[in-house]
Amino acid sequence: MADSKAVKVNPNLCEPIVLSQRVNFKMVDPTTVGSKHLTFGMVIVEPGGTCEPGHVHDDQEEIFFCLTGNGVVIADDDQKQIPIGPKDAVFFPVGTYHSIKNPSKTPLEALWIISPAGWVFDRDPDMKKQAEQGLPSDR
Repeated sequence: MADSKAVKVNPNLCEPIVLSQRVNFKMVDPTTVGSKHLTFGMVIVEPGGTCEPGHVHDDQEEIFFCLTGNGVVIADDDQKQIPIGPKDAVFFPVGTYHSIKNPSKTPLEALWIISPAGWVFDRDPDMKKQAEQGLPSDR
């Protein structure tokens, strides 16, 4: 049987991943705690910020869960806008375009969970460079 020990995670114990208009904390992942089935983290989006580039996961599902603040999830091929606030969650099936923006004057804190494991910016370094510069997707 594999080693099965609980691991405490906290954004204050993680290296912040600073991208344009937001900071991510990758807390649970194969690269952090050896997770085999999911990746979990938190994003803090600055007031007025947008998480570019929006993207699609070809083989992963994702959930956003808003902790604090108010924002707008941009989703689907038609890029519909879904308002979110504390305790709201949005589920993205495989192949669903998504992004998030914070039009408010206070930070937006949201959790994200991806399954199967793997973080989009680890999988696609060019997309991470776009995110660091705040550039939209090529889609």
